[in-house]
Amino acid sequence: PPRWCCVSPPSPPKVLLTTYMAARRGLGRITAACEAGVTRLTRVAHRAPCRLLPMADGAAAAAGAGAAHCAIGGYGGGLLGGDVVELEVEVEAGAALLLTTQASTKVYRTKRDGIAATQSLNATVDDGGLLVLAPDPVVPYESAAYEQRQRFMLSPAASLVAVDWVGAGRVSRGERWAFSHFASRNEVLRRPEAGAAPAKAVAVDAMRLSGGAGLLGLDLGRVEYDTVVSVLCSGEEAAPVAERLRMLSSALAHRRVGQRPGVLRAALAEEVSEPAAAAARALLGNVVVGVGVAQGSAAPKGGGGSGGGAGAGALDVVIARLAAEHAEDVFRLLHFAMAPLAPRLGASPYSLRIHADVAALCPIKAGAAAAAAAAAPPPPTTEAARATSSLAAPLAPALSIARGLSIRAPGGNGWVPVQRAISAAAGLPPGEEAPPPPPLALSPRQRARMAHLSDATLPTGGFAHSGGLEAASQLGLLGGGDEAVRRFTRAATHSTATLLAPFAAGACSLFSSPVGKEGPSPAQWREWEALDTALHAQLSANGPARRASAEQGRALSRVGAVWLRQEAAARDLCAAFGDRGANPNRAPHGATMLGALCALLGLPPQVAAEVIAYTTARDVLSAAVRLNLVGPLAAVEMQADVAEEAAAAAAVAAQRGVANAASSVAKRGAATHR
Repeated sequence: PPRWCCVSPPSPPKVLLTTYMAARRGLGRITAACEAGVTRLTRVAHRAPCRLLPMADGAAAAAGAGAAHCAIGGYGGGLLGGDVVELEVEVEAGAALLLTTQASTKVYRTKRDGIAATQSLNATVDDGGLLVLAPDPVVPYESAAYEQRQRFMLSPAASLVAVDWVGAGRVSRGERWAFSHFASRNEVLRRPEAGAAPAKAVAVDAMRLSGGAGLLGLDLGRVEYDTVVSVLCSGEEAAPVAERLRMLSSALAHRRVGQRPGVLRAALAEEVSEPAAAAARALLGNVVVGVGVAQGSAAPKGGGGSGGGAGAGALDVVIARLAAEHAEDVFRLLHFAMAPLAPRLGASPYSLRIHADVAALCPIKAGAAAAAAAAAPPPPTTEAARATSSLAAPLAPALSIARGLSIRAPGGNGWVPVQRAISAAAGLPPGEEAPPPPPLALSPRQRARMAHLSDATLPTGGFAHSGGLEAASQLGLLGGGDEAVRRFTRAATHSTATLLAPFAAGACSLFSSPVGKEGPSPAQWREWEALDTALHAQLSANGPARRASAEQGRALSRVGAVWLRQEAAARDLCAAFGDRGANPNRAPHGATMLGALCALLGLPPQVAAEVIAYTTARDVLSAAVRLNLVGPLAAVEMQADVAEEAAAAAAVAAQRGVANAASSVAKRGAATHR
């Protein structure tokens, strides 16, 4: 295969791409089958850098409980840039499999080519089977890049508990969130019946973090959270784990509310159990837990977009998100939550990570961290930032042409994205994204329509949703002062915009051609409904965001029908959108409806993405003013600052496409996260 590739953009002249790092492709295959009530590993195969280790320690206890235990490891100290690990896991009917890791998964810095280390896991679980994925955290080092995709195909009577978590890095060395980028996507799918349509995701948990100097936006209330965790639970055997996670969420929220009177404290007190309260008291630092339920039915009863009761054959998925100040607390909480699995597995997951009844902070950590922070190099100067921009700007045409293309690495051991190779050839930092598209040239009519679509007088119900600001304030997570509001707004706006922008831009592109009197073609309807269904899967575990999105989608369909009443085809189409969501009992979501409306108004997809960013910042800051957290004049300056940054991030996210849509983190002095 060729070792180079030439791309000829209009300007500058040819860019020669040279790749000098071949990816190592590791494979792993595991099959667990139930024989006479005992689970046996009937297939274990691996190839470096992946290694599978059937565990001997505790094997007797696991076998006695009818389960099997296997650890995922490697032949080196961690993953290097360009490493590819692909895992295939099959749990047959009645089998129980516990998958762990030897230790934390360390990801070393990328080489100059910026190629990320990637891992993928495809798991199938048959009826009566149980898969428990309980790894230690992924720890990306400074300038590391890591991407992960995990797909779980579940039969109706299967059970799953999956943990996915990332640490801040080598904090004691001053490398807190200093990696280049981290992306993780978890999908839970219902196995289709024979002859049925292909499987669709019931729930999606996706996160994209960009590291850098400063603190993450989840560092609310002057607390530094050094680990982020997602836990996915589905099935009968996972129900006790999900219930314990709910109990922990209530216990931690009750502790934060403290002695303040009110309905919130009284409601939380009724949900707190003594075991959960005891687990909360044993924690070393601050922990925040949020739990949501994704309804797995394709046609939920009781419309309104609220995700009512699930119909027959539904596959409900409980998704819990944790942010913790110390990894030790995560081990304790996961051990408490997964304790009900011990009779089935022979031991409780993470039991070997708990070494004392109560944890205490080592005094050396604070001193070492302070020394490392003092010795850390200063952030890039303005001149350095301009130098990077001067490198990226001339390459914009080449990066645009190369988007989505790949070339084979030397030796044929993997594919290198051409876009990333161009950036590497120009000396851009590893993991650097393509620059945002150039500003649009809009006609006066288009500018007027864009302004009207973003105006606060448009009755879309956006002001009824605070983006989590009100809850953060009630639970004491926000901290005080205008700067705390600014950081929260930046985090919430950036995360929401980068998640929703690909869907809005995709819907706008779908209807960019004029629609005739007969309306959209059946293929267009199917593609739009697929977009709306995919967005519903990503929002399904976040109840407030899901309901707000559905309400805004319904309102936008009514607004469009009135706004375009002089254009019969467009007016009727807006009404049809409101009546024909991806589900007959559910309204369309706001982002997909906004994209379609932008197309009917003659606006390009980039406008749809930017409107998402602007209105999100506007709605969060409106809630801040209403809650008396910030003054109206200060909110004006904050909105100008946050919305401009989020619009640029939304434009880049829209280019990545729906397949890579995820709640994200900004890279601007202080990184942010939802």
